[in-house]
Amino acid sequence: MKSLFEEFYFDNKNTDIWTNSVIVLDTNILLNLYRYSKETSEKLLNLLEKSKDRLWLPHQIALEFHLNRTNVILDQQTSYEKIKSILKKKSSEIDASLKKELGSYRKKHVTLSIDSIIEQIKSSIDSLAFAISKEQEDHPILLKNDHIKQQITTLFENKVGKPYIKKELEEIAKEADKRYSLEIPPGYRDASKKGAKYHNGEMILEKYGDYILWRQIIDYAIEKPNNIIFITDDEKKDWWYESKGKTIGPRSELLNEFKYKTNMEFYMFNSDVFMKEAGAIYSESFSDNTITEVKEVRSHYINFEQNDKELTQIHLSFQTRNFIHQEDVFDALDRFFHGRLGTLDIKKFTVIKGILVAEMFLNVSDSFDSEGRLAINEELEDHFDVYDVEFLEFKVVFLN
Repeated sequence: MKSLFEEFYFDNKNTDIWTNSVIVLDTNILLNLYRYSKETSEKLLNLLEKSKDRLWLPHQIALEFHLNRTNVILDQQTSYEKIKSILKKKSSEIDASLKKELGSYRKKHVTLSIDSIIEQIKSSIDSLAFAISKEQEDHPILLKNDHIKQQITTLFENKVGKPYIKKELEEIAKEADKRYSLEIPPGYRDASKKGAKYHNGEMILEKYGDYILWRQIIDYAIEKPNNIIFITDDEKKDWWYESKGKTIGPRSELLNEFKYKTNMEFYMFNSDVFMKEAGAIYSESFSDNTITEVKEVRSHYINFEQNDKELTQIHLSFQTRNFIHQEDVFDALDRFFHGRLGTLDIKKFTVIKGILVAEMFLNVSDSFDSEGRLAINEELEDHFDVYDVEFLEFKVVFLN
């Protein structure tokens, strides 16, 4: 009976798999190296270096990494400005609130200096903002000197699969559509995804990404028979089987298909399991704090992707006769989009002959109907009135 239904007797406790399987990293694992603290990122890279003889990367994952890397780096850099902007805003709010609520105690308690209390609180917030600014200065400018990319490039030299040609992609699209309609994993949860990637003259629709990488993993295991360990921080239900809110393991359909087509075994784990299990094999230990950080990063970006169904790309350009600070622009945009501003890439922010010229690209985790798109130019310009700036030009263009 077991031989007929091996996928239902799945054993993921065998530690031997870490020394006799090929390890495949999902795109999110590579991109999270930019989201972790410097110490955690270095520890994981060290583990990958020790595991390098067992690493392999599907072409689809390598492509997604290179296409998304810049946005992740910019997201980390803009976070500093967002945090400082929030602190600055809260400092002003606290100042006004405390002066109002504590004002009546100035005469009742002559031994208490209300102004001093307020000033100490404001000073603490200002100290935090200053510390964040210092950390921002120390943060590596990865767009100019990306040591993480350099290490990943070295690790996967001659270990990346080949892309599919046009005919193969057309066949895969037909097969994926059929599978998606029947909710056969993986990839059907992305059936409504929009957008496409262009590479080597071929158009790859976003919705087929997961199924393409699945096919590439299977093709590799057929060509070079190996058990596969897939490390991913994706927790979509078309990859994982869940019961009563608890993740049990890979979908049985995936285990069955992989075994049937390759006669090899397929394993799937999150990054923290990889760190613990492979770390023990290769003598690379990870502290509880490090594992907690990894779990928190995964949780944050899973929730972000689940809650934000659609990402809208916007090009914003404007000119003003008077100056406005970058942090004020961050603050205004974040409030206008009700906290749904994802990334903000400033391409130009300079004064030319007394005129501030600004150009930036925004990713907003929201959709906009036709009426909203027509009204946003005027609404957004009016939103900046609080900063008392005179716009000479203001233009909003939706890119998708």
